[in-house]
Amino acid sequence: MEHQLNNTAWFESPHNRLKRWREFRQSLNVNNTYEVCDTVVKWWSTAPTVSISIDPVDSTSWPTPWEMLYSGDFCDDSKALGMAYTIFYTNNNINIDMLYLIDEQRSIQKLCALVDHKYLLNYEHNVISTKPKPGINIIYDVNIKDVVKRR
Repeated sequence: MEHQLNNTAWFESPHNRLKRWREFRQSLNVNNTYEVCDTVVKWWSTAPTVSISIDPVDSTSWPTPWEMLYSGDFCDDSKALGMAYTIFYTNNNINIDMLYLIDEQRSIQKLCALVDHKYLLNYEHNVISTKPKPGINIIYDVNIKDVVKRR
């Protein structure tokens, strides 16, 4: 299965975006968490980005993945949420914490997904980073399972 979306797929109909997301999740190798993270990061990096589509520190207001994909509006923070949802709905036994980080030294403020307490997604574009280092402040922390339960 082709894991990368071509650039035009994100601009297809809401139905097609939802269909492609389902096919993408079904193609992932759930036995290798790092590979899943790497593939998911690359897949979501191709989504077009708008300025703001979610409040990164109010998980009660976050859309479901179906609402996100249907609308087609993704900001940097909602891409982290999309990555987390993708992994969660592929294998809900993988631990995923949503962290809002502030790195004053690098002037970064963003929502990230921390997978299995070691793979940090969305801190850097199209890269898996390591867990937050000293000097990076975690302002908000919620497990994706808690977000999904509230929906």
